[in-house]
Formats: sequence, C-alpha cells, structure tokens
Amino acid sequence: MDSVKKLFDNNKVKILGGDIAAGDYEFNGGVLWGGFDQINLATDLTKIDVKTEESAKNIAQTLGWAFAGSLLGPLGILAGLTLGGNHKQVCVLCELKDDRKFLAVMDSKIYQQLMALSMSRA
Repeated sequence: MDSVKKLFDNNKVKILGGDIAAGDYEFNGGVLWGGFDQINLATDLTKIDVKTEESAKNIAQTLGWAFAGSLLGPLGILAGLTLGGNHKQVCVLCELKDDRKFLAVMDSKIYQQLMALSMSRA
C-alpha cells in the first residue's frame, strides 16, 4: 500500500540552479533533503517568488487512474486518462537567510506549503 501512496504523492523538488547544488530533492516537514544537503525552509526561507506556472501530466498517475477507471468500463478508462495525473508545476526563486538563492520547480501543493511556512513566521 505504501508503494501506491508514493505513486500518488509528489514531494519532489527539482533544483535547477543557484547557490545550491542542482538536482532532485525531497520536501518533507519543511525541509529539503537531497544528496548531502539538508535545507530547513521552515526557518531559513526569507522570500519566495513565482517565476512560471504550468500544467503538467504525470504519466504514472494517469495510468493508475485509467486502471482504476477500467473497473467502471470503457467510460471509466477514458475518464481516468483524461482527469488523472493533472497537476500544476510552479517554478520559484527562493532566497534564504544566508543570502543563498536557488531556482526550483515543484508541485503547486509544495509551493502552497512553503507560502504557509513563510506567512506563519511573519
């Protein structure tokens, strides 16, 4: 069951560049984890600025929803393929307390969590 949950959870953040090593990070509990880096965004994030937003389709999620829809017949498959796996990707510029900056792409739900973290400290 955990593997199914991981299929539908999107806690990945892709660092594109900046003062932090580029690559794939995991966002968990206000902290970015990646390689040997651990960045506590709950305490260190000072500014977050949206650069772009776009809709994206996760193939694994789409196929999972199509499979689930197949239990309801051909219309269920079509609904699963159409509706499943849609989410927004947000590209943001983040600034930290120590003046480091980085550009990252993340799911809109992670962005919302970061905004909530930054507002709760204000």
